Amino acid sequence: MFPYFLSSFFFVAFVLLSIKYLHYSNRFKEIRRVINAMAAGDFSSRMVLSHSDKLGDIARQVNELSLGIQKRLLEMTHEKEKLEAILSSMAEGVLVISMESRLLHLSPSFLEMFEVRSHDWFNKYYWEIIANQAINESIHEAMSHKRVLRKDIAIVHPKETFFNMLVSPVINSTNELISLVVVFHDITEFKKYERLRTEFVANVSHELKTPLTSIKGFVETLRSGAMDDKAHAIRFLDIMAKQTQRLENLVNDLLILSSLESKDVKMNFVKADIVSVIHSVILMKKKQIEELHHSLTLDVPSNLPLVTIDAQRMEQVFLNLLDNAVKFTAVGGKIQIRGMVEGKYLRIDVGDNGLGISSEHLSRVFERFWRADKARSQETGGTGLGLSIVKHIVEAHNGKVRVESVLGRGTRFSVFLPLEYDII
Repeated sequence: MFPYFLSSFFFVAFVLLSIKYLHYSNRFKEIRRVINAMAAGDFSSRMVLSHSDKLGDIARQVNELSLGIQKRLLEMTHEKEKLEAILSSMAEGVLVISMESRLLHLSPSFLEMFEVRSHDWFNKYYWEIIANQAINESIHEAMSHKRVLRKDIAIVHPKETFFNMLVSPVINSTNELISLVVVFHDITEFKKYERLRTEFVANVSHELKTPLTSIKGFVETLRSGAMDDKAHAIRFLDIMAKQTQRLENLVNDLLILSSLESKDVKMNFVKADIVSVIHSVILMKKKQIEELHHSLTLDVPSNLPLVTIDAQRMEQVFLNLLDNAVKFTAVGGKIQIRGMVEGKYLRIDVGDNGLGISSEHLSRVFERFWRADKARSQETGGTGLGLSIVKHIVEAHNGKVRVESVLGRGTRFSVFLPLEYDII
């Protein structure tokens, strides 16, 4: 009886243990399934919870862990998308490079700025994609020394452009390189103005030095005894007076140009008759035109529409243009002033049959201190700033100025003033 009871007991215990084992085995398999799914990047799997289950706490914790990681990944994904959007919308070119030298981000602006070997750039080595050797060398240097590097990059083809490159290593608390952020700023305009400023200072220095040297030389000559020779003394004084006038003209033009460029000049805009402005300018140059026996043709209809202008500044425009026509036309030359309505503009032409300008120099005529004939311009007291002043005044009227010329046959300047100009 007892052996039978004992065997039955062990049989029942075995069955119960087997059932319990199978239950826990299944639960462990379920835990393993969820954990394996998490390891594979799937955080949507969940375990079935059972209050009577001894593994319920573990299952609950696994579910909470999976949910927490999923939530955190979603937040990180949103942050990454926002960062990508910010970097992609920046006007500056941006690169992000991993510690393994692979490209993690390359902004659209960078693709517009520089040549790349392939547009399939993600996770590629930066030197496989970036074609500019100077950029690659700078990245390598910053990465090797783990330090910030700033450098100007010049591109010659297809057009001359300049960029300021800032390479910033991202370092962790143990001084290990995590990544590299490279930002490119287009500084072409800055370089252009810097070059213009340098040229301007050099030109001003030269323009001032010439008359000052001349005046100083004649003063020393007079002091050394030439004052006793009345004829020579008067001639020297006349030359000194001429050079002094040249200095005064230069300073005045510099002040005008400086105020125009800095927008400090307050324009007195009114509706005015351009015909009266032109007649005033002709009257001022009449004596010089007659002395040089020039013939002046005026073809400006009296019924031209009124335009919104600063009459005094516009008088300066046409005085400069007419003055050039008079000075750079041989004795007995022909000068013509024409006026007409052309589209939305009132057009005034000032032309001559004088020296003319070669085609390769036409694009430079409105530059400061540029002269078609330097010797002739200096001889006639020109400062080389007149046409630059013309351009600034016309543009301040929301207009435009154009030049056409043939070397040896003459030049024509055309001023376009808008018929409708809202004064702000």
